[in-house]
Amino acid sequence: MDMRRRSFLASCAAGASVFAASGSTAIAAIKETKPYANLPLKMSIPYGWFSGSPAERLAQAAEWGLPAVEWLGPDRSVEELREASEMTGVQWSCIGGVGAIAPGQMVDPREHDRLEEHFRGRIEFGKAIGCTTLIGLTGNARDDISYDRHMIYVLRCLRRLAPIAEEEGVTIVMEALNTLVNHAGYFLTTTDQTMMLLEAVDSPNVQMCYDIYHQQITEGNIIRNMGQNINRIGHIHVGDNPGRQQPGTGELNYNNIFRALASTNYDGYVALECGYTTPTADEAIAQLLDCFDWD
Repeated sequence: MDMRRRSFLASCAAGASVFAASGSTAIAAIKETKPYANLPLKMSIPYGWFSGSPAERLAQAAEWGLPAVEWLGPDRSVEELREASEMTGVQWSCIGGVGAIAPGQMVDPREHDRLEEHFRGRIEFGKAIGCTTLIGLTGNARDDISYDRHMIYVLRCLRRLAPIAEEEGVTIVMEALNTLVNHAGYFLTTTDQTMMLLEAVDSPNVQMCYDIYHQQITEGNIIRNMGQNINRIGHIHVGDNPGRQQPGTGELNYNNIFRALASTNYDGYVALECGYTTPTADEAIAQLLDCFDWD
């Protein structure tokens, strides 16, 4: 790290640590530097952390220099979302693509026709707003088939969808979720399990959404698992544990995690998918800068 960047990050961290005492004046001073435009990772903040119309929310993100916001289930018109992005320069980092946290889905071949049709619609929507990263979800485990049969059905579905993703220039990012706290019964849970599927699909357009919060609960070993599999990770979700709040509120050392991630060749978005504990979103966004205060 050169001295200018070290000085910049130190000043950001100092500002973040004193904002509580100084209130909105300190927040405004930090915003003026647009700190997120200069970080070594491309951070994305939840759309729901801001208020107002899409254009107003993205404008609030732009004040911080944030390159993107994330809204997995957008329910506004294509035109409104596209115009908001074009007006502010803030991108949509990822949207929901195919599958759900529900019975059936990829683990049931009787649903594959429906999933393909839905996926094509999500591609059209995503590309219209400038988003080419789409979440993939396997659905919940069934009690009438073996584990191997689950894997075969998910693989069959992804091999069907992969050529479509390649042709359309989009990426499916398969998300593994924890079943201990949040999503009892969901099928895809571990990094190794996800990587087995991706290797069998063998498409650059089918990758993993590595959710740090979920994987901390399921298996831990965050830095090693991310680093060893970074070439098959297309999107990253962030939240601390326990509580699924902003980094710095739980047991995860996000200073070390972000520093390790920045040392890899990962160039996708790092999207917060969590709540915040501070009185305002601006205060949480300011606090997040402390995670980039590296020695």
